[in-house]
Amino acid sequence: MEKMKKEVIIGTIFVVALLMAMTFVSAISATPERSIEQWTQEHTVEVEHTTIYKYEQGYLEIKEIYTGIDLEKKLGVDNLTDVLKIPVEAKVAEEIGLREGEEKIFVTEEEIVVTREDDPPVWWTTYDYPQWTYKISGVNFIRDDPINLVWDNTNKAMVKSEILEEDDWTDNVWEEDRWVYDPGYGYWMLDDPVADSTYGWSGRYHARLWQMSDGAVVSNAHHDDPFPHHADEYEPAESLVASFFNQPGDTDWTVHGNNWWLNNRYTNDYGAYNNGWATRTVYNE
Repeated sequence: MEKMKKEVIIGTIFVVALLMAMTFVSAISATPERSIEQWTQEHTVEVEHTTIYKYEQGYLEIKEIYTGIDLEKKLGVDNLTDVLKIPVEAKVAEEIGLREGEEKIFVTEEEIVVTREDDPPVWWTTYDYPQWTYKISGVNFIRDDPINLVWDNTNKAMVKSEILEEDDWTDNVWEEDRWVYDPGYGYWMLDDPVADSTYGWSGRYHARLWQMSDGAVVSNAHHDDPFPHHADEYEPAESLVASFFNQPGDTDWTVHGNNWWLNNRYTNDYGAYNNGWATRTVYNE
């Protein structure tokens, strides 16, 4: 009898332990992945943003420096610094107000969204397409321009080819690289640029393209001002690029203007406004 009691007690303990373990595993499995809104809040920091332009020996050097206490708290660094050099003829430099050896410095107080390579924005938990492009600074990625164009049932080569049929548009583009994260591939992807001017010292329309692992093509389209060469328009650029796929007599594409909500409504420091809706274009097989 005593042996039977011990066996019953041991059996009961085992069943209870098993149920607790199953409950624990279920709880872990049921824990939802954090939303992109939560992720964004966790990665937003206040910084002082200094941009230094210097023309010297035929090159324009653009140095961007981000500093702030939040950077030290969240990333363990006291600054983020990036340098880009672009060849500029002396005549062009003079036209845009740059003199040999002269520096122009711009300082703003900003809130930025910044992350590391191994902690990407989890946009796929809520949206079908990425919301933002990112620029790189060392091992960190800083959120930049909004995605405002998407294409389905096609590929990047076809989209790019259609754009390059337009007068003056080229894929020989000097630019600062931008990136988006693809969860299917599991890494950050570099943009494939097109623009209506290689350098854009008189201003230009500029689009960056990405081929996603699920087949979608996404882009940020914007207009750059002549100097200091920042995006000063989003919506007009979105409409312009979309119009390339909506020509009279062209039945290959169906364009749905401002069709897909990406929740990336945004106005940058230079007045460029994005309404949060991407234009979606579908290739008609």
